[in-house]
Amino acid sequence: MKHKDTTITKDIEILRDGPICMYFKNGILNEDLDWFNRNRFEIIDINCRKWNRKNLHKNLKNALSFPDYYGENLNAFADCLSDMYDKKYRGLILVFRYYNNFVEEDGNIAEAILDIMAKESRIWLLNGQKLIGLIQSDDPNLTFPEIGGTSPSWNTKEWFDKNRKK
Repeated sequence: MKHKDTTITKDIEILRDGPICMYFKNGILNEDLDWFNRNRFEIIDINCRKWNRKNLHKNLKNALSFPDYYGENLNAFADCLSDMYDKKYRGLILVFRYYNNFVEEDGNIAEAILDIMAKESRIWLLNGQKLIGLIQSDDPNLTFPEIGGTSPSWNTKEWFDKNRKK
């Protein structure tokens, strides 16, 4: 009788709790990004430190190589995100570093972006690909309400509050 492999891969580890995972320490985030890179995921790493309401969509358009007709609103973000599905990769990892800065600027829009990603992630999964958002925060106490039906959780190495101390 064959034994089932019980190894949980990094993508499944994250997706079982929802498609958005939060990180405090960049070192731990970078370790996970190395795993995703080795396992054929496309990674787009975005610095959100200087995001604000006025430049949000310009930054998204540039970072995600959205087309010129990008409408610079949340509906257009959702539409263009769905167009990023690419079968040459196992999935897409969107990394938002210093996301807490944008949450402080506009928490509602910051949450809406994550909600759109979570909803789109389910569609990608149905088509055999993975869309995962990795949120890095300099605030170890950053929390969100349910995103796409689930609350984002901290990664396994920083799940306990004590592991997010500087």
